[in-house]
Amino acid sequence: MPISESEMLYAEMRKLVRDGHTCGQCGGRLDVAWRGKSYILRCGNDINHNTINRHDKEREEQIRQIKEIRGMDSKALQVMPEAMMLQRIDMARFPQELTVADKRLLAKVAITYGFDPLMKEVTIYQGNPYVSIDGRYRKAQETGRLDGVQTRPATKAEKVEWEIPDGDYFYRAEVFVKGASHPFVGWGRVFKSETVGGKGFKPVEKNPQRMAEKRAEAQGLRKAFHIPLPSTEDIGVEEEEARPLPPGVIEATGEIVEEKTPETVIEAKPMTGMVKGKEFFSAPAYKSEPAKPPDPPQEAPESTRVGFIDTEWLTASMKKMKWSEKTLMSWIKSKVKGLDCSGKLSDVLARMTKEQAEVFTKELQSVVDLK
Repeated sequence: MPISESEMLYAEMRKLVRDGHTCGQCGGRLDVAWRGKSYILRCGNDINHNTINRHDKEREEQIRQIKEIRGMDSKALQVMPEAMMLQRIDMARFPQELTVADKRLLAKVAITYGFDPLMKEVTIYQGNPYVSIDGRYRKAQETGRLDGVQTRPATKAEKVEWEIPDGDYFYRAEVFVKGASHPFVGWGRVFKSETVGGKGFKPVEKNPQRMAEKRAEAQGLRKAFHIPLPSTEDIGVEEEEARPLPPGVIEATGEIVEEKTPETVIEAKPMTGMVKGKEFFSAPAYKSEPAKPPDPPQEAPESTRVGFIDTEWLTASMKKMKWSEKTLMSWIKSKVKGLDCSGKLSDVLARMTKEQAEVFTKELQSVVDLK
């Protein structure tokens, strides 16, 4: 028997029809019809049918995605138009919302390397692309040269050799490649500090052993099948800050150059006097002093600058993007490597070298231009 308004509200009937529920007896389409003094929900094929199929939209979406995934190998992904790749990115579920710039970068990386963002093979975190262990395994398997992976916890002797303290987890992985005489070895470590102080929700907190193992696998696979992207398993691990080079060392080559002594100027002071009633004029006495440094290039007034950064431009940029100082500080930490980001924003800006300031200005302006 059909369902009447006395049993279900009209709006609920319409929702069942819109959501795609069907007749439980014949699979036919449902519809809402006027009958006498009220509306009824009925089978479109037979009014006497009285059951409804349950409809799980989330499950159907998962099935649709799985069907769409089939046949998506690296070749298909690398020839995919950017617009279609952006659609796949929009279908994926990420732990944070992505900006337009992040999505474009993710699409470019996915197409370049043949990764599928819908299957979480590659993602974006704080403006940088990361590849997952699943992505590395698929790429390795596609080559036909992967001959197995073996992992184990590091031995006590290995921990001592690597100076791994108690409380840290340390794993070794061996990636075997057909035709290679030796396996490619990767080491994975989880610091004790990563497993405490949180709420126990992160994978590294729930199963630190497996995370250390995955980091070892990722490192071994990266060596064996080179893909120059960091791994998602390493997100959250603080990178060692770049140490300042000794004076006189060129960063790019490591070449040691001799420091030159500053040029000097000669200051002449003629001397006059009387000797035995006769006036004399002596040769100048010389005094060496460091040469005066050249005048600095003309830049924005000091009142509008902190270090090498024009604060008026920075304030206008933050206002346009609706960023807080906290958001900017987090962004700087992800973009400017080797910079001490402790303290206030003004302190961080003042610490930037000229090279770091140029990178910061260029990267931030590219984000502003997209707004």
